[in-house]
Amino acid sequence: MPTPSGKSFISGGKYLALATALPGYVVAGLLLGIFGDHWLHWPVLRGIGVILGTFAGLGQIVRQLLRDEKRAQAPKDHSQ
Repeated sequence: MPTPSGKSFISGGKYLALATALPGYVVAGLLLGIFGDHWLHWPVLRGIGVILGTFAGLGQIVRQLLRDEKRAQAPKDHSQ
């Protein structure tokens, strides 16, 4: 039975972290929105925080996926 390579565990960890990025950013935006609502008494800040957290999380996911795609398409130099 073949043993799993270390690279598969590393890439699995990257994508697991990517899967938790969006909920993490949304919760962070919500918490900042709740803090802003409490401080400034503007209830709309909660929704704005969630929306900004969502966009920040999606941006992070897209950046990471584009970076991984560039690395996968880069020519590999095996001359060394």
